[in-house]
Amino acid sequence: MKTENTDKIKKFNSPIRDVDATIPWEFDPNATYSEITLDDKWLKLKPDEYHKYRSDWTNIPKSFAHIDFPLHLDIETTTYCNLKCPMCPRTQLVEQGKFNENGFITRDEFMKIIDEGTRYNLRSIKLNYLGEPLMHKDIAWQIEYAKKKGVIDVIMNSNGAALNEKNSESLLRAGIDGLFISFDAVNPKDYETQRVGATLGRTIDNLYKFVKLRNEIRPSCQVRVSMVMYDDPKWMEQYKALQIMWKGVVDAVGYSWYTERDEQISGEYEYVPGFHCAQPFHRMFLKNNGNVTICCVDDKDEVIVGNWKLEKLFDIWNGAKYKDIRHKHASGEYNKIDMCRKCYLPVSIKQPGINQEKAAE
Repeated sequence: MKTENTDKIKKFNSPIRDVDATIPWEFDPNATYSEITLDDKWLKLKPDEYHKYRSDWTNIPKSFAHIDFPLHLDIETTTYCNLKCPMCPRTQLVEQGKFNENGFITRDEFMKIIDEGTRYNLRSIKLNYLGEPLMHKDIAWQIEYAKKKGVIDVIMNSNGAALNEKNSESLLRAGIDGLFISFDAVNPKDYETQRVGATLGRTIDNLYKFVKLRNEIRPSCQVRVSMVMYDDPKWMEQYKALQIMWKGVVDAVGYSWYTERDEQISGEYEYVPGFHCAQPFHRMFLKNNGNVTICCVDDKDEVIVGNWKLEKLFDIWNGAKYKDIRHKHASGEYNKIDMCRKCYLPVSIKQPGINQEKAAE
C-alpha cells in the first residue's frame, strides 16, 4: 500500500460540533451529500422501474457487482455558464487561464450517446457538469429525446438564474424528472456573494414559478435546492434557514462540502480503511471535450479512461483502465489512485449525517 506523506495530509472538520457519539453511522458509498426530505409526493408518483433503478443504484456499489454498462451518465452538454460562483472549479480555472470553452454538444453527438446507452439499458442521465444546461438552446429537445428513447430518470443541476416561465414549461412538457437548484443563503448579501451574477429575488421568483408549473404539468418531477457547505457554523445556520424558507415549496434541501481545487493549497487526506467510492461502479462522466472521467470532482480531467467522441461507451466502461480503478476500490486500495487521495469524501463520509444534525439541534 502506498506510503502517505503526513506533511500533506489534511484534516476534515465539520461545523457540527457537539454531537451525540452514541448515534451509530453505517458506511454508505453513495453518501456524497446530505439532504433533508421536505415532501415525497413526487416519489409516490414514480413508476416501478424507477424504484428498481434506485435500488440498483444503492446496492451495486455495496456489493461491487459488475454491470455491462453504467446505470447513469453525466453529460456535459455545454461548458458555458452565466455566473461566476467563487467556489466553482470552472470559475477558478477561468481565472487561472486554464479553462477551454468547447461550446455546445450537437444533436448528433447527443443522439449518439443516448442511442448507445439505451441499447444497454441506460437508466439515468444528468445534463451538466461545469456548464449551465439552460445555456444550451436544445435543452428541452435533449430531455424529450432521452425520454422517448426510454431513459427513466432525466435530471439536471442549475443555478436557476436563467430559469423562466417559458423554459420551465418547455422542460416539464419535455419530461424532466428532477431539477436541482443551487441556492446557498436566505439573505441577499450571502447569496449574491456565492452566486455571482444572480440576484436572490429573481432566483426565488424563478423557482416558485417552476414549482407552480411542476405541480400542474409534471408533479412526479423532483425539485431540490442545495448549497455548498463550509467549515463555518454560519453556513450550517443558512442550511437550517433554507429548510424553513423552502418548506411547502420544494421536495428537499441538501448540501455538499466545498472541495479545495487550488493545487497550491490542496493536499491529500488520511486513508480511511473500508472506504470505497460508489461512482466507478455505476456512473460515468462525459465531458464536452470528449474526455470520459470517473468522478464528479475530476474537473481537471486527471483520470481519463477514454474519449466518447472516438470510442464506444461500452468499450470504455469495460476497458482495462476502468476495471483497474474498480478493482482498487473494491480491494480497499483507493489511495493508490492519486486523485482519490485528494478527495474529501472518504473522511467526510465519517462526519455526522442527518441523524447527527438532528442530535446537534
